[in-house]
Amino acid sequence: MAATRSVETLVNAARLYYEEGLSQGEVARRMGLSSATVSRVLAAAREQGIVEVRIHDPRSPVRRVAEVEHRLVERFGLTEARVGTPNGGSADALPLVGRLAADLFGERLPQMRQVGLSWGSTLEAFVAEVPERVASVQVLPLAGGNPGLDMAGAGGTLVQALARRCGVQPSRFLAPAIVESPQTKAAIAAETAIRTALERAAQVDHAFVGIGTFGVRSSVTIVEDMLLSEAELATFLAQKPAGDISGRFFDDAGAELGPPTSDRVIAVSLDDLRRVPCVIGLAAGAEKARGVLAALHTGVLDVVVLDLALARAVLARAGDDVADQG
Repeated sequence: MAATRSVETLVNAARLYYEEGLSQGEVARRMGLSSATVSRVLAAAREQGIVEVRIHDPRSPVRRVAEVEHRLVERFGLTEARVGTPNGGSADALPLVGRLAADLFGERLPQMRQVGLSWGSTLEAFVAEVPERVASVQVLPLAGGNPGLDMAGAGGTLVQALARRCGVQPSRFLAPAIVESPQTKAAIAAETAIRTALERAAQVDHAFVGIGTFGVRSSVTIVEDMLLSEAELATFLAQKPAGDISGRFFDDAGAELGPPTSDRVIAVSLDDLRRVPCVIGLAAGAEKARGVLAALHTGVLDVVVLDLALARAVLARAGDDVADQG
């Protein structure tokens, strides 16, 4: 059977058919096989991942860059990466990443039972690109509410917006994501409803999270909302924060930071996310490179969705320069 043939046979047949453009009959004559055997060999090459078929729709506003995706997967041990660039003309990074993430969401939707969302502008761009459909999926928040970072374009939270697009009822998390003191967090976290919401959030099978970079956009707002004292801010800065996921800050090595910020966040922890079967990290803009690289070092992420400029910047920061693509 073709499945038991040598890898060399599969690769040679695939090269002749896909790279040199020979017909199956010509491949059969070149390799001394029957046409039916060549058909089975090519099918086995696809099944075993030797051949990957990608369809690039010229009408799509986004073109994926396979070479950079592969570099990210190999360099950081990811299961998948989605990297895009405008397919002609120009496009802002944010909606581009949103479109890539929405495509990924649609592809994985049949496998999803419980999907969790964080918040931020990249997640908003993602939810805005998800088409309306009927889906058998629960949509849960991974953190408490954040009015400044968790609003959908049509009103309501991102969880509510995504649930509405899937034709389901959203789950609720009736607590703020960021509080002003450890005492406030302790009091809120002691509530049964909040503990239950956090436990449910930690049990999702897919999590879509925005990746923040310290000092850039949403991370500035998060720190401001904590109302740290001068001494607390000095302690925080001494920990050398690089980025965050749902308000959970980490350093360049990917280690989660402790107080004073950790005891002001009501959200799943990085340890919780490591136990989620598939965590998809979204980010847009080359200025996010430091935070994305640090996030990759946390061991939390299974998939990243990035624009091409950011993906190149991350690889360059990791010492893995890539030639221009696209």
